[in-house]
Amino acid sequence: MRELLALVRGPRTALAVVLGSLTVLCGAALLATAGALITGAAQRPSTLLVLMPLITGVRLFGVSRAAVRYAERLVTHDVTLRLVARVRARLLERLTPLAPAALTGARGGELLSRVRTDVDELQGVVARLVVPTGVAVLAGGVAVVLTALVSPATAVVLAALLVVLGVAVPAAAARAGRAAALAAARADADLAADSLDLVRGLADVLSGDGGATALRTLGASLDRQEEAERAAARLTAVTTLAREGVPGVGLVAALWLVGTGVAAGTTSPLLLAACALGVLGAFEAVAGSGAAWSVAGGIRAAAERVRALGEQRPAVTEPGDPQPLPAGSALRLEGVTLRYPGAAAPALTGLDLAVADGEKVALTGRSGAGKSSVLALAVRARDPDAGRVTLGGTDLRRLPLDGVRSRLAWAAQAPQVLGGTLATNLRLGRHDATDDDLLAVLVDVGLADVAATLGLHGWVGEGGERLSAGERARLALARALLSRADVLLLDEPTAHLDPALAASVLDLLGRDPRTVLLVTHDGAALDGRWRVVDLDAAVPARG
Repeated sequence: MRELLALVRGPRTALAVVLGSLTVLCGAALLATAGALITGAAQRPSTLLVLMPLITGVRLFGVSRAAVRYAERLVTHDVTLRLVARVRARLLERLTPLAPAALTGARGGELLSRVRTDVDELQGVVARLVVPTGVAVLAGGVAVVLTALVSPATAVVLAALLVVLGVAVPAAAARAGRAAALAAARADADLAADSLDLVRGLADVLSGDGGATALRTLGASLDRQEEAERAAARLTAVTTLAREGVPGVGLVAALWLVGTGVAAGTTSPLLLAACALGVLGAFEAVAGSGAAWSVAGGIRAAAERVRALGEQRPAVTEPGDPQPLPAGSALRLEGVTLRYPGAAAPALTGLDLAVADGEKVALTGRSGAGKSSVLALAVRARDPDAGRVTLGGTDLRRLPLDGVRSRLAWAAQAPQVLGGTLATNLRLGRHDATDDDLLAVLVDVGLADVAATLGLHGWVGEGGERLSAGERARLALARALLSRADVLLLDEPTAHLDPALAASVLDLLGRDPRTVLLVTHDGAALDGRWRVVDLDAAVPARG
């Protein structure tokens, strides 16, 4: 929260507070002047010239209040939008190094909720927290001082009631609403995650129990969200009652105290309505305090969640003094051991593997033998716990991450497909590829029919839902083939293909002059161009 508040310090925020305070003071002055004008008119002066200063004051404060309020909104929203843009940019900058390894297991809907909903929640720190608090202090203080010029006793009462309405009531409400705010934030995140999971897996959900389990889960999230909102609504009702009742007490007190002076002849009658209505208008200074205190818990909770997400440690980090990229692209794993966080046993233990420039190597073995882990180590999505991985003879940990990943192209077993077009997804591999390049590689991987049906610029659906699992795998393969990488790392690219198409893809890879490290369960489909490494035999027995 301190880090967030530090982002909004500056002249723009101070200007918003000053403009907000002027808005409140103009409103109070408008009421006070109008009260004095009504009282003066009731006294039936001999000429209207006596009332001209009051008439002019009413017009001045009425126009000024609207103009200053408009300026305050402009400045406040400018500060708010700048804050949200800076926070979201910083968060995305911190998330980028976390992918993919440090975000493994994170629910997509929850991540989306953090980046979108929680960051949007932080915009309230300016308009609903910092500016209202500053206005309450500045405008409230000026109003008390001005009231003291008319009636010191009334000023004391006003100060006390401003503290009650601006501090005591909101503090009590915030304490009572902290649990409700946390529950509401958690319920919103769960609902977003459950909804996105349901939409993304709709076909599987419907083919199971017809969606009954998913609907029960979604219904439970909705019930929790509803209960949290009801608790917040009850709290709002109580604070609203206090917000409306306390100014009434101030009005009565002003009428009594100033009226006593008028009755005694020590105070001008014009000041009775002026002071009473001015006191009533002064409570606008703390009108935003209740909302400020009530949203403080939610903003603090959102800030903590955003901070926690941004402070996750990446699985790999840039070297402090990176070495230049080597000329060659030979890969070596030397005595490599890798254990995933929380795993009972290591995924790899003492593995030695060498892949020469231009060589075609296929990794086979049972599920869990560590085939995909080898690719993750090669592209430096993870670092080994023991041993080292080298590219061209240089330890990957001493090379810049961007440089390593420009030399290797990774097609994962479950590739990420963007909710865009075929062309957009393919150009992730090479941004300057022409349409002819894209069509050629689609034909090479057997996606000519998809290109003809959808078109290069046809939408593939959210997460590639308009494509089958095999088509998504071949799209990832095409993306890797388009890249200018020297080494292709391919995880089960033929898993969803029929034998004829699988053979065609393997032949295409066998003819590619680049180094290829391939994971497959079907070693029998490989010809003599491939060196097959069985990880069950290559990796020492795990303890």
